Amino acid sequence: MSPEQKQCKNCTKEFAIEPEDFEFYTKIKVPPPTWCPDCRLQRRLSFCNERNLYSRDCSLCGTHMVAMYPKDTHFPVYCLPCYRGDGWDPMSYGRQYDFSRSFFTQFYELKTQVPRAALVRQGDITGSEFCNRASFNKNCYLVVRANYNEDSIYSYNLWNSRDCADCFNIHKSELTYQSIDSFECYNVKFCQECRLCRNSYFLFDCRNCSDCVGCVNLRNKQYYILNQPYSKEEYEEKLRELRLDTVAGQESFKQVFEELTKTAIREASIMLNSSGSTGNWLSNCSNVKDSYQCRDMENGKYLLSVLLSKDCMDHSYWGNGSELIYETANCGYNCSRVRFCNECWDSCSEITYSDNCYASSNLFGCVGLRKKEYCILNVEYSKEEYLDLVVKIEAQMQETPYVDAKGRVYTFGEFFPTELSASAYNTTSAFDNFPLTEPEILAQGFMWENREEKGHVPTKNGSDLPESITEVGDEILKDVILCEAYEKEGGKSAIDQHNCSKAYRITPQELAFYRRMDLPLPRRCFNSRHHLRHQMRNPLKLWPRTCAKCSKELETSYSPDRPEIIYCESCYQAEVA
Repeated sequence: MSPEQKQCKNCTKEFAIEPEDFEFYTKIKVPPPTWCPDCRLQRRLSFCNERNLYSRDCSLCGTHMVAMYPKDTHFPVYCLPCYRGDGWDPMSYGRQYDFSRSFFTQFYELKTQVPRAALVRQGDITGSEFCNRASFNKNCYLVVRANYNEDSIYSYNLWNSRDCADCFNIHKSELTYQSIDSFECYNVKFCQECRLCRNSYFLFDCRNCSDCVGCVNLRNKQYYILNQPYSKEEYEEKLRELRLDTVAGQESFKQVFEELTKTAIREASIMLNSSGSTGNWLSNCSNVKDSYQCRDMENGKYLLSVLLSKDCMDHSYWGNGSELIYETANCGYNCSRVRFCNECWDSCSEITYSDNCYASSNLFGCVGLRKKEYCILNVEYSKEEYLDLVVKIEAQMQETPYVDAKGRVYTFGEFFPTELSASAYNTTSAFDNFPLTEPEILAQGFMWENREEKGHVPTKNGSDLPESITEVGDEILKDVILCEAYEKEGGKSAIDQHNCSKAYRITPQELAFYRRMDLPLPRRCFNSRHHLRHQMRNPLKLWPRTCAKCSKELETSYSPDRPEIIYCESCYQAEVA
């Protein structure tokens, strides 16, 4: 059987469906997709609000709280004690299915009535009020998609780490600052794609290096600067001369380091112990295709940040002991046969088109259910009634499709229409991975949230902060600092492009970290710093290229128009290892 070429019903680009894809669709009883992989991922991510938090009151008890939904949402939002408590019953919102109306219309009406949790948090979380999509964290502040961390701040996708700040995808590390996609590191600053490195600044693609500054592609080295060896005494003297504890010293050295990275050899894909796989940032994966940031996966395709699972396709975030998952976001923990769902976890099985359901099975079109089975639109049926109704509803979804405001047709087999998202596009991870302007967002049928400037009156400009932390006293904790991005990028432009918060404050925990690490204060707000880190990462996309050394054809997340030197795995290992 040959690949079948399709035209995406959203962007009109051609995409292929492989024979093994059809086998998977048959196994989980869904029709083949009508949207291309990129559009499917963008649509799923538009349901993933993560880093944008709001101050509001609980819709049930009135307690003031931090939430990932603003005050004007069209559904109730409960604090976690109320949401997990017995003071409400999600079954009370149930309604009988109306075969004269489209499924998605009825599902949306149910979704606007059922309460949602203010934040997604699990396990023991202490001293970490401003953390979302997080579990088992202690004394953390604004860490998102973060688990088993301690004393860390302003980081995204942080795992099993402590004393980290301004990081992106860091695992099992300590005393790490402004670093990206690095693992098992200690006391490193401004590092990317590194493992087992210590006491270093400005590294790219280094392994088991200690006391190195501004190096690329090094393995098992110590006392190197710009890839040149020094004695211990020479290294320490040169390090003092670089003045990397100051803003000017960092900026000056950064320019030199960026020139060196242009000559660095880049492996086509970052993979560790992975076979038969394509994508980027894969670890211990087998037969995982066109996927990113995954580990311990077997047989998957079009995945983002999924772990410890098998036989999944078009799945974004989580997994953890799950199988046969298709077109879902934020679902996992021992789940099976979950299709077209969002926020469903904890031993869910045979669930379709549902949202925020836990420890349940055989649900169709349900919201907020816990420990239930054989339910449709939050109404319980006998097993026989349920199975019979599901067959009829799937058929009716073909006959009475939902048509969105852009004229796109949604039948059985499509993920939720973008109009059903609880969050505006520019507050979701879609905005990070598929950046669009406000007109583009609205033209594609997504929602846009006008981020109003906060009423904070700055007392200092970020660009005027002291050069080093030794010049900073405790009085800085009282200041409101104008973000340098807002100052230099025209205010509203910075807000629209990366949700710049305009002004920010230094917290006591943050100040203690900078003093411990001998780092100058940041001159940009948290959102602007996150935006810069995201720009340094490769996109979630593959292109065909050839190895710069042996001309072997390969797939890589470096587009053909980029200047980096790309090697296949064999040539890279021969040159660098």
